[in-house]
Amino acid sequence: MKFIQNVFWFLLIIIFWEVSSRLNLVNQYLLPPFSKVAERLVLELFTGYLGLQVLNSLKLVILGVLMSFGLASIIALMCICSKTIESLVSALCTIFNPLPGIAVLPLLMIWFGVGNGIMLALIVHGVLWPLTTNLLVGFRSIPTVYKEWAKNIGLSPVNSLLHVQIFSVMPYLVAGLRVGWGRAWRALIGAEMVFGMIGTVGGVGYYIYTNRAYANVTNVFSGVIVIIVIGILVEQAFRLLEKNTTVKWGMSDES
Repeated sequence: MKFIQNVFWFLLIIIFWEVSSRLNLVNQYLLPPFSKVAERLVLELFTGYLGLQVLNSLKLVILGVLMSFGLASIIALMCICSKTIESLVSALCTIFNPLPGIAVLPLLMIWFGVGNGIMLALIVHGVLWPLTTNLLVGFRSIPTVYKEWAKNIGLSPVNSLLHVQIFSVMPYLVAGLRVGWGRAWRALIGAEMVFGMIGTVGGVGYYIYTNRAYANVTNVFSGVIVIIVIGILVEQAFRLLEKNTTVKWGMSDES
């Protein structure tokens, strides 16, 4: 039902956009008809540079999220083994989690230069802290009865971690990944707009920035729509992940 409602509102917005532009209720230069934007979007994706730039941005953000997941997992395991490390990591998360990526860009430029390294560092900064915070909260929230049950059936600490505790923190893991992905994606697009082309391909942010410079509003809308579509698809992927993990296991209600 919710999906049908969303489709209805999307179609209504598109119709209003098309009609208002075609009837010159708004300047067509400022708001080109949706049909023209959709035509240009398909053309740019398959015959222009937009397709390559989308793939480049996705490659960077996926690599950055995977690196952050690996680091956060190692940090969380270290925190389980040592209360001192947990205290230190909690302090670091308190400091760096609220810090927006744009605030550390000047430092990252000095440390990594302008290239894929700075983009990956920016993504890791956006994902690592919320993901680590959620994992720590998740491990702290594991009911004591689960740990006692694991001991009573003779599970070793390692098996207890692998077969009980990791599954218990799954809702926090998914939530942390969702927040981290959103922060990383926005930071990457913003950085591409600030720094321009990175390497030889660029990215979606670079595509939007260059077309804005040439006053190509139709192409700018094409880039914006790509960002929206990717965001919707990723959100649906997270919902599917939740449905097949936490909801299926009875750990949360289906939203």
